[in-house]
Amino acid sequence: MNRNIIVLDFHLLKNETHVQCHENVSAIFERHDPTVIGFNPLFLGYKTAYGHEVLALDFFRGSEFTAHIHLQDTVRDRLFRGLVNTVQGATHHYDPTVVAAAISLMTIFNHYGNIAKKTLDDETAAINDLLRELAFTAPAAAITTVGVGTWVTKLAAANVAFTDLMTDRYQEAAGRTPYRMTTTRSETDRFYHAITGQLESQLLVGNHAADALIRDLNAVLERYKRILAQEMAERTPTTPVD
Repeated sequence: MNRNIIVLDFHLLKNETHVQCHENVSAIFERHDPTVIGFNPLFLGYKTAYGHEVLALDFFRGSEFTAHIHLQDTVRDRLFRGLVNTVQGATHHYDPTVVAAAISLMTIFNHYGNIAKKTLDDETAAINDLLRELAFTAPAAAITTVGVGTWVTKLAAANVAFTDLMTDRYQEAAGRTPYRMTTTRSETDRFYHAITGQLESQLLVGNHAADALIRDLNAVLERYKRILAQEMAERTPTTPVD
């Protein structure tokens, strides 16, 4: 019986969860003997990449900058949400000029979505892109009309402060480990997708050993889809009920 491998957005998992998930996935691969099914070369690469990720996580946890980075991330998250909420409120302003300006800004914010839910590096890039767009003539004029220039300035400063902390941590890491979470996570995921692509090819030729592996793999992936949903819910601020 052919099975589809469950799709899991690995890049959205927290660092610790990402490592735990791949630990379980690796155990499934090993249990089903990669040599027999025919993906042993890829599995060896996967194990190496995962080992590097574990080393990177150990450093990440122990870095003196980690607590400061998470605090600064919280600061910029609040500033982003505060900016969006303030502009959203201005769409109900008594002055039609302010309303029009606020609506034009909300169109931009809606395009970027909830930036605060992104991973650390993705959020940094998204905020930089947003700030560049807000600096164009029309959005800049709308910002002045709505009166949120200070919000934008503070968000920009918070993002720079966050980037500086990340740079300091990477410099610290250079003397302690050559591995970085962003790079090692991507490498682990790359080998994982190569392996699962090969497994799906094995299904086409009726390899029942691959089918049994995928059955067990899907059980793990289903569990981590639920964990990811919970993590995403925790990152999303709840709206107070009146």
